[in-house]
Amino acid sequence: SHHSAMVFCHWLRLKTGKPYRLPTEAEWEYACRAGTTGPYGFDAGKEKLTDYAWFKDNSKTDEMPDGTTHPPGGKKANAFGLYDMHG
Repeated sequence: SHHSAMVFCHWLRLKTGKPYRLPTEAEWEYACRAGTTGPYGFDAGKEKLTDYAWFKDNSKTDEMPDGTTHPPGGKKANAFGLYDMHG
């Protein structure tokens, strides 16, 4: 949850003495789009979304037959090298 992430950032700040925070919406959007101008962080349109994200229509696999969450990094990274920014 958002609250849990905020508490973790606070704990990490106390533990390390360094500032930690969640990204703003604008920062997240910039990281997600990875320098592209379209709605996705890759050049192709929606038809390539399955290469970059898990979502309802493609989340059921042999390893996850119930369509639950998937391990991170299972899809392609965006141009900034960030995984799992969509879905």
